Amino acid sequence: MIIVIVLALVIRQRQHKQNKPVMEREPLHSITYIQPENKRKVELSPTSVGNSPFSVLIVDDQASIRLLMRELFELENITVYEAPHGRTAIEQVQQHPIDFILLDLKMPDMDGIEALREIRKIDPSVMVAMITAYGDPDKLEAAREMGVEAFFTKPFDINHVKEFVMSSLMEKDKREGEVS
Repeated sequence: MIIVIVLALVIRQRQHKQNKPVMEREPLHSITYIQPENKRKVELSPTSVGNSPFSVLIVDDQASIRLLMRELFELENITVYEAPHGRTAIEQVQQHPIDFILLDLKMPDMDGIEALREIRKIDPSVMVAMITAYGDPDKLEAAREMGVEAFFTKPFDINHVKEFVMSSLMEKDKREGEVS
């Protein structure tokens, strides 16, 4: 219920700031995946707000969390990709340059640890934070060993998550700027 209220406030704030409909988007391209539960095809499109220097992948089987986080990062001019499960997350990392991943620990097709193992084979340096409602100590330790930056327990403070991701992205940009 809190997520719905916060989402409504974010949407209203965005409408007010931009004075145009919220859902009006120009996708770069679409990705088709098949949901394992019912084999129904669904189209997912990344958003690109202006010329975003960063991209975030939100991996969660709860559509409301993906939508809420998408709206927050779009307000920060971040390119957002979504994945409802681990297999789609792996495909997104294969197809797009991703700077930061918010990865749910418990998903229907594979857990976040399994997905992260595959993601690390593709991009060992991508920054990752885990979202979880289940704090299994063994899984959390495995995630730490694979370089997970932080853990956010559901229900989480969306502004805290956004601030963490934004500061991580800015720090990465600063480090890369010093190296060049």
